[in-house]
Amino acid sequence: MIWKLRIKDHKTNITSNVELDSALLQIGRDPNCDVVLPHDRVSRRHVELRANATDDATVLDLSSNGTFVRRREEWIRIDDSLEICPPCTLRIAHFTIKIEEVVLGKSVQEVAEQTWDQSVMIPVASLGQRTEAILVFDLCESSFIANKDDHMAYHMKQRLTQIAEPILEEYGRRFFKSTGDGFLATFEQPDKALQAAIKVEHHIQMRNQRTTNEPIHYRIALHYGDVWAISVGGEDVHGNDINVTFRIEGLQASSFAETKVLFPKQDRILCSKRFYDCIENHPVSTQVENVHCGAAALKGIVDVVDIDWLKTKYSPEDLDSTLAMRAE
Repeated sequence: MIWKLRIKDHKTNITSNVELDSALLQIGRDPNCDVVLPHDRVSRRHVELRANATDDATVLDLSSNGTFVRRREEWIRIDDSLEICPPCTLRIAHFTIKIEEVVLGKSVQEVAEQTWDQSVMIPVASLGQRTEAILVFDLCESSFIANKDDHMAYHMKQRLTQIAEPILEEYGRRFFKSTGDGFLATFEQPDKALQAAIKVEHHIQMRNQRTTNEPIHYRIALHYGDVWAISVGGEDVHGNDINVTFRIEGLQASSFAETKVLFPKQDRILCSKRFYDCIENHPVSTQVENVHCGAAALKGIVDVVDIDWLKTKYSPEDLDSTLAMRAE
């Protein structure tokens, strides 16, 4: 059972083609949905698409703000459920979803095998390549917390999502994906990425001060580089600079050969020098104190990467052995 969808974000003007193999698709803001639309007017489970016995489908609206279907020149709000026959177009917040086809009886793998011999290398100029700021957020020790209290780990991840998603939207994130213990986001402008990181940190710190639950500890990484879009099987991004950002997030003292600078194991924002060069003369740079940590050899990355620690008002002043790491 294959769904062929064409999803357009009319705010960023980004379009992605999606093929999913399932009899039932869930679309919504929840990261566990098959198609995730990160917007505050999108319900966590906004709509379900159910394939019928023939090549048509049922749309079941579960939302607060409505799901709309295109009828000639008008958008009609779906009342509870509606039978549709592709191609047809739905509207959710500022997204449109064109259901191009529902193919019965074949899996994505079978379709891929049929067209494998016809595949060719796609010219680079036609690929979705962009140069933008990359932000990676990691929730520290989530596996340890889950081992002690699975319910608490789930609560912390849900709370993180509630905090982060509207902030990333506010600063114009181009791409967002949950990583289970955190998220990956990209921004057209580096200053917006840093502003988002600072504001997410602020709201997490406020949450930690106001609750008796386990505090949320975090590592944030920022980089600037090339991002390649993937649309098969759902929108995603990849590339060497994505890998670099994830390596910066998990940076260890052993990655440095010479530096003697102490920096925290958690509750930190680290960035590449390439990223900091982009925002050094921007007013947002006055919100952080830049501490150069040195050149790091990152696992799986050929070239060394200069690393800066961006200290904020929440960064610990006295780094003892339990909070800091030093490259010896």
